[in-house]
Amino acid sequence: MLHEREAHASEGCGTCRANRGEIPTPGGVIYQDELWRLEHTFEPIPLVGWLVLKPLRHVEMFAELTDDESATLGPPLIRRTTGAMREVLQPAKIYVCQFSEAEGFEQLHIHLIPRFADTPADLRGPRVFDLLSQATARRRNLGDLA
Repeated sequence: MLHEREAHASEGCGTCRANRGEIPTPGGVIYQDELWRLEHTFEPIPLVGWLVLKPLRHVEMFAELTDDESATLGPPLIRRTTGAMREVLQPAKIYVCQFSEAEGFEQLHIHLIPRFADTPADLRGPRVFDLLSQATARRRNLGDLA
């Protein structure tokens, strides 16, 4: 049973809505267990391979995770996911980022973002989120999803 604060916050939360299937993501759910869900980011896609990992329960910071959520997040989930991303996408790096500051998306969610060797220097590190802004402004995917 959700706590009262969690139930209230989850009604308008975009991350919770996505977890309930109300906001579809390209390719559907990649992985889900009883605690976590992994999907592509919403369209428009800023970069092929940009994934989002989120708890199924509404929490807004790491300190609110249960012991089970914490234990399954790191080595089992992030390590396996980034390992698969490395094998399939062959990026130079994979960024693991968490801000959860966008209005309506305050729930904890973790971005797993491939950075390729040919990524321009002005789009590396935290500036990779400029691609998200560009895709949204252009209202189109910036990568080929085929």
